[in-house]
Amino acid sequence: MEQLLQFVKDYWPIALCIIVVIVAVQWLVKGLIRILSIVALIGVVLVLFFQFTPEEVIQMGRTAAQATQEVVEKTITPILDAELKDADITFQPDGSYEVKTASIRIAGIKGESKATVYYKDEKWEVDIGQLGAVFQERLGKAENEKTM
Repeated sequence: MEQLLQFVKDYWPIALCIIVVIVAVQWLVKGLIRILSIVALIGVVLVLFFQFTPEEVIQMGRTAAQATQEVVEKTITPILDAELKDADITFQPDGSYEVKTASIRIAGIKGESKATVYYKDEKWEVDIGQLGAVFQERLGKAENEKTM
């Protein structure tokens, strides 16, 4: 026991980091378990009380995801396409880029498939493919202009 205390006294920063990592991992695992248990509970309720089959519950989830994608394609993408025509694009030496329009700011790193979209006080992590072909073309064109 005395050796353990001496070790902690000598290497307290390392011990503190280990404790912080353990607490963070526990917090993440608990959060994931809560989310999964809520989803499972909703599925059980739908199957047992509302007489849905498990396949119907799975199909409902797929339909909801598809409907969300359609809303993005019909509403957000046209607005973004219109604003991207006047966008200012800046590239940083670390490989990151920023696209600024009148009301939207998009930040990302070259080569990654995700970007962060800022609109007013909100921010979302999105797949670059969801931002549309106009965004990708405009980003590629700005990058080519930068290298010339």
